[in-house]
Amino acid sequence: MNHSILTKALFCGLLALSLSAHAQYKTLDPADENDLDAPRFWNEVEVKIPTAPPSKELKPFFVSINTPLTFSIDAESITLGADDVLRYIIVITSPTGARQTSYEGIRCEKYEWRLYATLPSDGQWRKNPGSKWQMITSNSYNRYHAALVKDAFCENAIPRRNMKEIIQLLKP
Repeated sequence: MNHSILTKALFCGLLALSLSAHAQYKTLDPADENDLDAPRFWNEVEVKIPTAPPSKELKPFFVSINTPLTFSIDAESITLGADDVLRYIIVITSPTGARQTSYEGIRCEKYEWRLYATLPSDGQWRKNPGSKWQMITSNSYNRYHAALVKDAFCENAIPRRNMKEIIQLLKP
């Protein structure tokens, strides 16, 4: 194969890979989208809050021997957005049977989590008006975000893209 053709093909392949890897990053000026040197800013997609309760496919996972709570993820709710945020419904149950159900997101790249909504006992999802990204800490009493990141959701700072693999990696 001609060297210049091979070089062009390699460059085009790398350019396409680079642009797709930065799909969730936007430039201030849309005219700069194809300029690889233009400054880019992460952009979260519009999040749709669930309308239904968690499915029956709750997958328990281990968090810590130091917590009496049990943690389960609605396996059917796990999604990866175009912004590389893994979103899911989590159900936290106390030893007395009290349940807290939330819709959350994890951003592997920045080691952050966000609470989008909660599901009170009346069965109507409520959006969290003060929702913002927060750092994940491994040393908190209920460190379930760190357990999700380390055990199943992320491979280093990259989100896993295979939902079946994520579910398999959740350790009961």
